Amino acid sequence: MGNISSIPIYDPTRTTTSSTSSATSVEDLSQNFLRMLTVQLQNQDPLNPMDNAAMTSQLAALNTVDGINRLNTSVNSLVAQMQSANFMSLSSSVGKTAMAAGSDLYFGGQPVYMTARLANPASSLQALIKDASGNVVNQIDFGAVGAGDTDFIWDGYTDAGEIAPNGYYQLELQASDAQGANSTPNSYIGSLVASIGQEASDILVGLGDGRQISATDILKWVAV
Repeated sequence: MGNISSIPIYDPTRTTTSSTSSATSVEDLSQNFLRMLTVQLQNQDPLNPMDNAAMTSQLAALNTVDGINRLNTSVNSLVAQMQSANFMSLSSSVGKTAMAAGSDLYFGGQPVYMTARLANPASSLQALIKDASGNVVNQIDFGAVGAGDTDFIWDGYTDAGEIAPNGYYQLELQASDAQGANSTPNSYIGSLVASIGQEASDILVGLGDGRQISATDILKWVAV
C-alpha cells in the first residue's frame, strides 16, 4: 500500500490494450490515487504538511469522475431499453397507414390518403394527380384554406370518371394567396406499413409504396 513502485508506469514501447470497461478504468485510477496519496502523506515535510483543502479537492474530483461514468452507463442502458420498447411498440403498426413526406404515390385499387401542409392561409389550393408521363389524371380544387394541414383522399378515379390503372403517380400541390403570390405546400402521402426494421439506433419503417423512412418521419397515423 505504501510502496510507490507498485504504481503502473507508462512505457511507450509496450503495446497498449483497451480497458474492458470504463468502470474498471475508474477503479484503477482510484486505487492509484490512494497509493500516491499514502506515499505523499508518509513522505511529506513535517514543517510543511499537505494542504487538507487540496487533498479534499482531489478526492472530490475523483468521485465526480466516477459519478459521471456511472451516470453515463445508466443513461445508455435506459436509452437502449427505450429504443427496444419503441421498436416493439412500432411492430404493431404493420398493416396500418402512415403519413410521411413525399410526392410519389402508388395506387393499387385502394384510396390514397394525402395531406397538404400550408405555412400561411391561401385563397386557393389545388392538387394535381399526374401519371408517369406527366399527364393530369385528376384535379382537386379546395378553394380557400387556412394555414396548417388539409387532408384529402384520392379514390383512384380520373377526371373522366374512370378508375385509374394500378401504378405510380405523382402529387403536385399549388397554392396562391390573396395577392396572387404562388407557393408550393409540403405534401404528405399515406401508405400501408409493410415492415419495421432497425439500423443502429434508428427504427426504419418500410412502406407499401416502396419508401423506407425513419419512424420519426411519420407525420400521423390514419384510421382506415
